[in-house]
Amino acid sequence: MATTAEELRTVIDKLSPQDQERMLAYARELAQPQPFPHTPLPPGTPGYIVAQLSVSPEVGEAMARALEDTERIDPDGWE
Repeated sequence: MATTAEELRTVIDKLSPQDQERMLAYARELAQPQPFPHTPLPPGTPGYIVAQLSVSPEVGEAMARALEDTERIDPDGWE
């Protein structure tokens, strides 16, 4: 059974020179590390990235209120 790299070489060798150049450009693009997106943050974003976010004071206050609201327990809310 051929390795992935061997199979890629076999397939690429069958391509036209122009398509080989396109494949090379694509492979180079895939090999570049991608920067973290600014928004929206994908699920599982590391905490140190979230800690670097900055928001306006108004948004910060709204976020703080939302966190406080989620910590409250409404005993009548389970009806």
